[in-house]
Amino acid sequence: MRLLPAALSTAAVLGAVLATGACGAASADPRIESPAVTAAPAPQQVAAPQVPAPQIPAPQQVSLPPRAAAPPRPVSSGGAAQAPVSDAGMDAAADGLRPFLLTPAEIGPGFAAGEEPRPDPATPALCGGPGVVAQFPYAVRVGAAAESANGLVQEAVSVYGDEASAAEAYRASVAGMSCSEGHVDGRPAVIAPAEDLRADLGHDEATGWRVGGQGFDVVLISVRDAEVVMTFTVLAPEDGLAALPDPLSIAQAGTRKLLG
Repeated sequence: MRLLPAALSTAAVLGAVLATGACGAASADPRIESPAVTAAPAPQQVAAPQVPAPQIPAPQQVSLPPRAAAPPRPVSSGGAAQAPVSDAGMDAAADGLRPFLLTPAEIGPGFAAGEEPRPDPATPALCGGPGVVAQFPYAVRVGAAAESANGLVQEAVSVYGDEASAAEAYRASVAGMSCSEGHVDGRPAVIAPAEDLRADLGHDEATGWRVGGQGFDVVLISVRDAEVVMTFTVLAPEDGLAALPDPLSIAQAGTRKLLG
C-alpha cells in the first residue's frame, strides 16, 4: 500500500521519521571541510505547528510531547551508547558547513528558522536499540530546521572520517528503521518499507521512509555521498503532509546545495 505522497517517487513508490550524525573526514569538495581525524576525527508554504518544536537524525532524533494529538520531534535511526565527540576542529568544520544548508526561504514561503537539531546519543532507533549518534560518535554534525504553521522541516548533515565509516553508519541507520512497527518517543508508530531513491536523487545511497502514528506523520529521506550523510525530515500533524513542501524536492535542493 502506497503511504507516501505520489510526488515522492518516479517509476516506483516512496515513503518516515528522524535524523542522524557524523564524523570528520577529508573531502574533495571544498565546501565540506572535515577536520583532521585522529582517533576517528561527519516548496510551498508551511507554518509552525501548534506543538513543541521538535529537535532532531540523517540520516539526519525524536521526542514527543505528552499529548497524543501532537506530532513528535525527530529521532535517530539506528545503531552503542557513547556521547558524540566534539572538539575545536570539528566545531569549526561544522560552522563551515552551515552556509550550505537550506534556509527557510529556500524551503518555502511562510517558513521561519527553527531550533537547530542537536545529536543525542540517548535517542534510540525507531525499531529499538541505540541510535546512530550513539553507535558512531566520531563525526562532524550540523543541522538546520525551518517551521511553519503546518509542520517542520529538518536537515541534518554528518561527515565521517572516511567513506567506509559513513557507509557503515548509513547501514546502521537503515537497520534501525527495518521493522514495520516501532516507537517514536515512546509512542507506537507504523513504519512503511524503505524505498530506494537513488534514481531520484543519485549519489551512492538514498533511502526514503514514511512513519505515522497517532497525531503525527513523518517522511524521512537519507542520502549518502562518499563520507557525507544527509538526512531530511518532514514532520506534520496526522494527515497533514499534503500542506508541506514535497519531501523529495527538499532533499533534491539540499543535496544540490551541499554536494553540487
